[in-house]
Amino acid sequence: MGKSIVAVNAGPRLKWNTNTLITEAARGAESKGAHIEKFDLFRLEKYTGCISCFGCKKEKNKGRCVCRDGLTPVLDAIRSSDGLIIGSPNYLSQMTASFRALYERLIFQNLTYNLETPCCNARPIPVLLIMTSNAPDTAYLNMMKD
Repeated sequence: MGKSIVAVNAGPRLKWNTNTLITEAARGAESKGAHIEKFDLFRLEKYTGCISCFGCKKEKNKGRCVCRDGLTPVLDAIRSSDGLIIGSPNYLSQMTASFRALYERLIFQNLTYNLETPCCNARPIPVLLIMTSNAPDTAYLNMMKD
């Protein structure tokens, strides 16, 4: 059985750069036998970033976000996956707010505040992070001069 890869588009557009690159990366993984599960964050039911409720720190929920909203199926899929492809357009030199909400919930649920075992994630999950922008190459060259 092939690997399970979750692909996440944290951009609002389905036909532009970010989604195109995510789709192509997923196709490459699929061509090697991976099963792909794709999520478009802007098409999910309403969700928020981490609300710091600490429910994920309780032993019975260890490593699982207790908030139930549009991100729940995404977090569950990532937890059981063999890899993650995630992409976001560049908004004001940052990832989108949708990316940030997922990132907060994904990371915080696994932090333990324990120096011996800082993460309760059972295993590492390789990640391909894609950040896109519509700026021409010359824009970056001019930024480097400043």
